[in-house]
Amino acid sequence: MKRKICWLKLAVINLILVSSLIAQAAAATDLTKIDIKPGMLSTKVILVANGPLSVQKIAYTSPTPPVLSLELAKVKPVELPAIMPIDGRLVKNIRLEPAEENLRIYLQLKEKVPFRLAVEDGKTVVELNEFLKASEYLIDPAVNALIKPENQIYFSNLDVKKDPGQVSFVIGLTGEALVQTFALDNPNRLVVDLLNTQYQKPSQAYQIGRANVEKVRVAQFKLTDPCPITRLVFDLKEASWYSLDSTKNGLKITFYAPQEAIVAQAEEKSPAPKKEPIPTSMATALPVPDAKPAASSKQPEKQPEVAPVMIESQPAEAKAEPQPKAQKSGVQEQEKFKPRVIQAAEDKYSGELISLKFKDADLRDVILFLADFAGLNVIFDPEVRGSVTCNLQEVPWDQALEIVLRQNKMGKVIEGNVLRIAPVSTLSREDEDLRRLKESKELAGPIQVKTITLSYSKARDVQSLLKSKLSKSGEIVIDERTNTLIVSEVRDRMELLEKLIGVLDTPTPQVSIEARIVEATSTFVRNLGIQWGYKGVVDPFYGNQTAISFPNKILADGSMIPQGIVTKGIGGPLGGYAINLPAPAFNTAIGFSFANVLDTFRLDVALSALETSGNGRIISSPKVTTQNNQAAEIIQGRQIPVQTVANFTVTTRYVNAALELRATPQITAEGTIIMNIEIQNNAADFANLVNGIPPITTQSAKTTVMVPDGGTTVIGGIYRTEDSITRERVPYLHSIPILGTLFRSFARTKQNRELLIFITPRIIK
Repeated sequence: MKRKICWLKLAVINLILVSSLIAQAAAATDLTKIDIKPGMLSTKVILVANGPLSVQKIAYTSPTPPVLSLELAKVKPVELPAIMPIDGRLVKNIRLEPAEENLRIYLQLKEKVPFRLAVEDGKTVVELNEFLKASEYLIDPAVNALIKPENQIYFSNLDVKKDPGQVSFVIGLTGEALVQTFALDNPNRLVVDLLNTQYQKPSQAYQIGRANVEKVRVAQFKLTDPCPITRLVFDLKEASWYSLDSTKNGLKITFYAPQEAIVAQAEEKSPAPKKEPIPTSMATALPVPDAKPAASSKQPEKQPEVAPVMIESQPAEAKAEPQPKAQKSGVQEQEKFKPRVIQAAEDKYSGELISLKFKDADLRDVILFLADFAGLNVIFDPEVRGSVTCNLQEVPWDQALEIVLRQNKMGKVIEGNVLRIAPVSTLSREDEDLRRLKESKELAGPIQVKTITLSYSKARDVQSLLKSKLSKSGEIVIDERTNTLIVSEVRDRMELLEKLIGVLDTPTPQVSIEARIVEATSTFVRNLGIQWGYKGVVDPFYGNQTAISFPNKILADGSMIPQGIVTKGIGGPLGGYAINLPAPAFNTAIGFSFANVLDTFRLDVALSALETSGNGRIISSPKVTTQNNQAAEIIQGRQIPVQTVANFTVTTRYVNAALELRATPQITAEGTIIMNIEIQNNAADFANLVNGIPPITTQSAKTTVMVPDGGTTVIGGIYRTEDSITRERVPYLHSIPILGTLFRSFARTKQNRELLIFITPRIIK
């Protein structure tokens, strides 16, 4: 029994120990402090925590303004504000953002510079290499104190190792060298100086083309003063991440390809996949410039194959070359149209994009952060207070500021580069007070009276336009006889009125409008007709009677249409025709008469024909000149009186039978002309009178067109074709083949009419 109790106690103790270990393993690391340590050649950001920090990602999030972001695994800030204004030589501010179990740190910099991640005295350090001028060469005093001229070190070799996502430079030395690094721009370069080191070879250059490194150059920079210095210059495509590891027999410099930018995520999103932390070899580097030589790295490392490199005979100088500036063309494209705002649209924001994630942050700190981001100075009203909880992703900074202020019922006023924050009610009162003060000053000022004579505008029209611009003490009186304005107004308003009058009283451009109405006709007429008759007698008088008793006498008369009844065609000897189908109108006719000896049988035939053709063209060209946006009218023709009788009263009215042109031009900003045009070409038809009154034939067009200055356009056209065929014939007999021609007549009329209207406007200059 005692044995069982003992085993049970041991099991409980083990369970407690395991639970304690699991709890300790799951506990997050506390970030307690962030220090900024500016140096002569670089600035260090030191992260102080109660345990080791695992950096999962480090990359530039935004190039303009540059923001360097770090993501620390299972880290939480302790008594650290969400925004820490720094305004240092390189770092402007630091922003903390929780991301699930991790912590993101955003360093807003004044410029994008090379950086390295290191561990110094158990603290994670981000070293930012500032860009220096090539003409200035400085040695950090802490490094200069460690130089010993008697300990000469020699540069033996340089191996380049290219791995996926990185490139390493392994430098062979005969001893431990003091190292100093700094950066140069135009173009971007990282300079690594090996102090008290001699390079006993000609200057060399290695083409790389990987991990942002284009080329590296090695040369002897100095022989003395204060010591021999071997310089390595790395030409970079852009400021990037690198590491520095020192060994007893050399130095290893590694450049890493840019990582994917860290993007803030909303709290509602699903957890991100687990990320592997950055290896220790990448996060450990030589402390520069500490007051003691760098400790050697004891971690074994597999040596990859050395990649072949190209060698150039080129000195490793670090001179700053001037960067060519992009030239902007001074010629601006002329605006085709100037927009006029009818109704203001929603606010448009044009600031740089920014991401914010705060929880119960102080309103003033958030505004200071945004103002620092935008480069503005800030003044707070004493009543400005509040807190901010937000999660904004990739929004313009001015929109974020607007939202934060609106949420806390605050407003802003920007004067130059100064941002003033105050409650909306305070700003409204100030605006109202300023408006009243301005009105009071205007009303208190002396009244000026001026007479302004207008040259191009009517005084009454200008008076109606200026009434809304007058102050309470202002007045405008017009003198229509001299077209003069008598203006009484305070001085400030008087200047405004004079400017408006100067704009309104300008000469109005004129437009000359010429119209051409072309009417073309072609006519073709062809008429064919036939007339024939006959008469036959069988009678004993002529001795040609029949041999039978019935019928013994026969009379066949085919001229029953007597000559007096024939109203068309030509006459014949018989005095009439049996078939009377002459041409409706003819100018050619021929007749034949056939008879026997005794004249007991006679046949009369008459043929008539007509063919006419004609072409005609009528051109009407009215022309009128008018001012811009003013209607013009021109009429040429006659008026036809028309009488009507109603209630024993005779009323006479006149109808135009004339050519009329009405036009209203509008000159556009492009120099084109928009015209409202109405053209009528009416004519009296005296050939077809109705109760003594001729009908009116009408041709008209009404349209709106846009035509270039001096250009011609066709605003209308009518094409009419008439083709009529008339046949007169004898029923049934006209269908007999060949002989049917004797029993029909033919008439054809073909007429074509074409009407075109051309418009040519010209601006009179």
